[in-house]
Amino acid sequence: MEEEIRLAVVDDHLIVRMGINNLLKGSIGIYMVGEADCGRAALELARTARPDVMLLDVKLPDMSGIEVIRRLKSDPETSDIQIVVLTVYDDIEIASEAIRAGAMGYILKDLSREELLNAIRHAYKGMPLVSDSVARKLVSTLFRTDTLPGAQQEAVEKAAEGEEPELTEREYEVLRLVAKGYSNKAVARELSISLSTVKTHLRHIFTKLGVEDRAQLIIKAIKEGII
Repeated sequence: MEEEIRLAVVDDHLIVRMGINNLLKGSIGIYMVGEADCGRAALELARTARPDVMLLDVKLPDMSGIEVIRRLKSDPETSDIQIVVLTVYDDIEIASEAIRAGAMGYILKDLSREELLNAIRHAYKGMPLVSDSVARKLVSTLFRTDTLPGAQQEAVEKAAEGEEPELTEREYEVLRLVAKGYSNKAVARELSISLSTVKTHLRHIFTKLGVEDRAQLIIKAIKEGII
């Protein structure tokens, strides 16, 4: 029997909330526990309805969705809620900020019913997910600049807090090349190491960061401020 996912929807447009409700109506394993039209109502809903997953718009009338994420994640009572940003903005600065704030997913509103269900189920399982167009922009930006918006500040803050990186210097090098879209063979050539060594490094990176594939690896690395 499929596990039941308690879902909350936060968007300031009634028609959007109604659309999501209609889209998910009859979906096995999804139970709607409430909806909100602003940030303050979202915070209250999180405490009273205890959703497993929250679909959250990034633009709200009283505060940004990013601020809602930060407040939810800083509160022990709501920190375990998995948040998926559902927005019209395929902006990598907003996406990067949302992921670093604690969002598990970042998806666009032009998705299909199956894609929405997939995002909700991924989030419930703790599996990061972003829309394809946003993921392409993130990787493209990494390729051009070797960094993402906010990454330098994140690194400074972590250093100030005395947080030690979990990855070795070589693992960082492998991760950055993978994030740029390099194949295992290309990584091996770039770093002048064997293909089997690249695969070994990737296995260690996957294990240390708790991910299962390259897509999850890139999002987790962004989320943790590693790249």
